[in-house]
Amino acid sequence: MNKYELGVIIKADLDEETFRAETERVHGFITRFGGTIETVDDWGRRKLAYPIQKLTEGMYSFITYTAEGNTPKEVEARLRLQENVLRFLTIRRDEDEAVETAKEEPKEEVEA
Repeated sequence: MNKYELGVIIKADLDEETFRAETERVHGFITRFGGTIETVDDWGRRKLAYPIQKLTEGMYSFITYTAEGNTPKEVEARLRLQENVLRFLTIRRDEDEAVETAKEEPKEEVEA
């Protein structure tokens, strides 16, 4: 099993109920193809770096999940067909990388 992180940008002009339905649909795609969702981090409405389909804002959601190697391909194939999904990106997280990122703490410089 591999660990993945999926970032999804959904149209910001949707109401709250429709946004939740879209995110639940994405969660359903992951679980349907054998994935187990670990964490969901909704960032809410953010300004896009550049306009997408003449929209300047999007609703950001990041999902960390574990799954077999073919699951991200299947999930992305379904996301391409969703008209309310503006962009998505799946990255594979290494276990060591995830642990190191969690352990890193900002170091304070001490002036002498």
